[in-house]
Amino acid sequence: KTQSSNNEQSISNSKSEVAVDLNKKGDVSPSEQQRRGSAFPPDQQGLAEYLKDFKDNVASEITKQTEIDYTDIAERLEGDTTLDKREWRYWDDGVSVETPRLLIMTVATHREPFIELTEMSVKNIGLELHVAGVGEFFKGYGWKLKRMRRTLLEMKDQYDIVLFTDSFDSFVFADIPEIISKFRSMKSPMVVSAEVNCWPNPHLAPFMPPSSKTGHYPFPNSGGYIGYLGYILHLYTDVLAMHHKSDCCDDQGELIKAVVRDHKAFKIDHNAEFFQTLFGDAKGDVAIAGKRIRNKATNTYPLVVHANGWDKGPLLDIVEMCGYMTKEQRAQMIDKKETLEKQKILQSREGDVNSRCADHNPNPSLDPERNYIKEYGLLSQMKVRRKQLQEQGVDWDTMEQQLYEVQEYRTYCPPLLREPQQERNKKRLPCEHFKVYVYPLTKEEEKKLPLIYQYVRYVIRNSVYNTDKPENACLFIPATDVSCWCEECMQGTYQGQTEKEHTHSTWVFKNLTTEANWKGTGHNHVLFEFSDSPCLPFRAEGAIVAKSGLSRFHHRPGYDVSMPLFSMVSYTDAQRRVPPNKRKYLLTFRGTKSSRSDAVRKHLPQLHNGKDVVLVCACRWFGDSQYQKKAFAKSCEEAEVEFNKYTYTELSLQTRFGLIVEGFGYHSFRLTEILAAGAIPVVVVDHYVLPYSDVLDWESFSIRVPEHRLLEVPNLLRQIPDEEVERMQKRVVFVFEQFFRSLAYQIHTAFESIRINQFSSNDEQREFRRRKLQIEGLPYTLPQSFEETPKTVITQSLYCNTPPHRRQVSKDNAPM
Repeated sequence: KTQSSNNEQSISNSKSEVAVDLNKKGDVSPSEQQRRGSAFPPDQQGLAEYLKDFKDNVASEITKQTEIDYTDIAERLEGDTTLDKREWRYWDDGVSVETPRLLIMTVATHREPFIELTEMSVKNIGLELHVAGVGEFFKGYGWKLKRMRRTLLEMKDQYDIVLFTDSFDSFVFADIPEIISKFRSMKSPMVVSAEVNCWPNPHLAPFMPPSSKTGHYPFPNSGGYIGYLGYILHLYTDVLAMHHKSDCCDDQGELIKAVVRDHKAFKIDHNAEFFQTLFGDAKGDVAIAGKRIRNKATNTYPLVVHANGWDKGPLLDIVEMCGYMTKEQRAQMIDKKETLEKQKILQSREGDVNSRCADHNPNPSLDPERNYIKEYGLLSQMKVRRKQLQEQGVDWDTMEQQLYEVQEYRTYCPPLLREPQQERNKKRLPCEHFKVYVYPLTKEEEKKLPLIYQYVRYVIRNSVYNTDKPENACLFIPATDVSCWCEECMQGTYQGQTEKEHTHSTWVFKNLTTEANWKGTGHNHVLFEFSDSPCLPFRAEGAIVAKSGLSRFHHRPGYDVSMPLFSMVSYTDAQRRVPPNKRKYLLTFRGTKSSRSDAVRKHLPQLHNGKDVVLVCACRWFGDSQYQKKAFAKSCEEAEVEFNKYTYTELSLQTRFGLIVEGFGYHSFRLTEILAAGAIPVVVVDHYVLPYSDVLDWESFSIRVPEHRLLEVPNLLRQIPDEEVERMQKRVVFVFEQFFRSLAYQIHTAFESIRINQFSSNDEQREFRRRKLQIEGLPYTLPQSFEETPKTVITQSLYCNTPPHRRQVSKDNAPM
C-alpha cells in the first residue's frame, strides 16, 4: 500500500460549496414526509407505543413504495432475533430416565500396572472399564480431552451418564445405584473432582467461583468427573472447542478456564462428596471406614479416590486397608511402583510433553497445531505486547486471545483512555441541538489532505449537523489529517513494529493537541480513520474513534464507532432486490491470498464444490515478476485457473450468502459490497467489531461464525429455513440503502450512533432511538449527490488497495 501522489485535488471541484438542504423531501408521499418529519423527530413516544403505531399505520404504506416488508422487520425487532446456528443437538440428556445407562471410562495410550487397580474396582460393581486411546501416541494433555470427546461422540446413543477417572491412579468404591443417586443429588449436569492447588493456572485462583473460598478443596481436578454424557460433549465441543485446539493444551487448565469464564459450567466437588484426591495435605483427611473411606475434614464418604501427583503409595495403602488387596499383592505393586519411579518414566514422559508443547496456541483454530506467531517470527514482539497488556491491566482471557491474534501485530497500539460512563458524561459538552464543528482550513491546506478526508469534512459541512460556530457544537472534526489513508501513519506496519509509536503517528497526535478545543484530553472530538490497523495507531486520549477495521481489543463499546469501508463496486436497486430463490449459488467468495491473510483463506478449497458453493482464492496479490520469485506451489497455479472462471460481480449478484474473511486487516471492502449486491454476509472473522454494532441488529441480516468453524459453514447455511433467508435478505437491502450506501451515508450513520449512544438522556431513550433507527433508517433525507461515493475517492482507494495488475486481468474490472 502506497501513498497516492495526487493528493492535491479538491473534493469540492465537482460539488457546490454551498450547503445543501438535507431536510428537502423530494418526490415522496405526504405520509412519508410526515413519518420523516424534522431532522431529529421528538422522542416523547414510548418504545412499545412507537412500534405498535409503526406496524399499524405506517409500515404497509412504506412497503408499497420500497418493496421491503417493514412489517416483518418490525415484528422481528420486537422479539428474539437470534438464530440457532448449531448444526445439531448431540444428546438426550437422560435427566428424566429412571435407570440411566452409566459409562465408566478412562484414556490411556498403553497399559501400566496401576491401571489394573482401576479395572478391578470397576469390575467389582459389574461393569467393564472402557479404555480409549490404547496404542495411540500421547501428544499432550489436550489430546486426552480430544480423545475423550471423540469417544463420547461414538457412544452418545449408548449411554446417558459418564464417569471419567484417570487411568493409572484411581479406584471406584461405590456401586452403580449409589453413583447415579449421588450424582443426581448434587443437582448439576457435571461434577468435577477438587484439589488444593490451582494448577496449571495459579493466576486464575482469584477468579474461581465463590464456593472456592469456602470449600475445603478449592480448585478443579480433571482426574475425575461425572456428568450427563451430552452435557460433557457440549462443554468440550461448543464451549471449549477442544477439537479445534492444540494437543498441547492442558486438560485441567481448560476446565479451570471454563469455570472461571462461567461459574455455572460445572460443580466443583469441594467437600469430597463424590471424589477424593490425595495430593499434599489431602491424604491426611482420609480415614478408613470398613470397606470405604471417610473424609474427616468434611465428614463425607467419597465414591472415587484419585492419587493425583507422583506418589501412588497412599492409594495402595487405602486399597489394602479397605480389603480390596492382600499384603502380597500390595508388595508386588510397590515393587512395580518403585521400578517406575527409579526409571523416572512418568517424569520423563511429562518432560517430553512440556518440551514439545513449549509454544502452542491455546485458542481454537483451523490449524490448532500451528503457532502463527512463532511462524511469522513474532515471539519477541509477543513478549513486548504481553508486557504492554499487563501494564494496561488487561484481563487474562482477553490477553490470551489477543496475544495469539496475528492481526494485532500490524502496528503499535497506544493504550486507550477507558473511563466510566459517569466520567465521560461530565466532560461531554451540553448539547441542546446536535451540532458538529469542522475546524476550518484554507483552500490550499484542504487540497493537501487525502481525498477521503477532504470528503469526510465536506460531507459534515454540508449536513444537518454542521455549525459554523464552535460555541454551538457538541462535537469537533480536526483540521489535522487523522485518516491514515494508504497507511501513512503505520510506516513499516507489515514488519510488526509494535514497540513504539511511528513518527507520523506522533506528528498526528502533536497536531491534534493544538486544536482549539482539544483541551488536553480530546473529549468531544471525532477521529475518522481508515487504515488496516486493528486500533487507532496514534494517541486519541478521550476523543471518539470512528475507525474501520476495529478489533474488540481496541474498541470502547458505546463510545467508539466501528466504521465500514465504502463499496468500490456499484449495483442497481433492481439487482440488489433479486430474491434468494432466484440466485444460483448458496455461498461465494472471490479473493486472493497474501502475507498473513491466508490462515483462513487457504482452507477455502476444502469447501469449494463449483456448484452451489464457489470459494475461489488466488495466490496473486503480487505482480507476475514477484509471483515467480515467490516460487508458489503448483496448487497456486491450479487455484489461478479456477479463480479466472468467475467474476467478482457475478459471484456477488448470484449468491444468497457472501463469505467475509479477514484480509490485510480485520475489515474488508467486501462486506459493504456483499450488502450492495443484496446478499447476506457470513462473517467469519474473530474479534472484529462489526460496523455500527452498537445500534444495528446484525443478527437480523447476517450470520457470524467463529473462524475455527469455517468448514461447517455450508451445512449451517443449508439448515436456515427459506423464509428466514428471505426475511434476512430484505433486511440486507434496507440496511445497505439506509446506512451503507455510500461514504456520505456511512458518515451520517456514525453520527447517529454517537447521538444515540452518548447524547440520550437515559437508557430508555437510548433504546428507543436505537430501535427507531433500525426500523426507519436515518431520520432525514440525504441529497441525491450523497448516494454515491465520489469516483475520485474510489480511484485513490483502488490505487492504495488493489495493484493494477489484479484489475487488468479481471473481466469485470472489479477490485477482486
